[in-house]
Amino acid sequence: MIILFTTMGATFLLASADLVSLYLAIELQSFGVYILAAIYRDSESATAAALKYFLLGALSSALILLGSGLVYGYSGLTSLDSIYELMSVPALSDAGYKHGIVLGLMIITVGLLFKVAAAPFHY
Repeated sequence: MIILFTTMGATFLLASADLVSLYLAIELQSFGVYILAAIYRDSESATAAALKYFLLGALSSALILLGSGLVYGYSGLTSLDSIYELMSVPALSDAGYKHGIVLGLMIITVGLLFKVAAAPFHY
């Protein structure tokens, strides 16, 4: 089941074209890793590491959801193609909503980097 969740999440992540499906695929893929971190229940260090990993995963998920909420709030769109088309319109480069969308995309990127423990987010 663990391999199935991870593989299904990775497959859905490759096929996602929406902010909601992107988030759900990442979480589905993470469930297997959370279970693997806590597989040795008798070990105190394994249990502590699994709890810390789960809490850090929840924090990174919250960042991804916050960024997605900002992008949706400023653009009204969840499709990644539509957001790209909206951001690439040169006549709207000075629009105020564009800064909110960029901020949301940056927060999503930070959440994704935190989720994969990329440097310096692994500290």
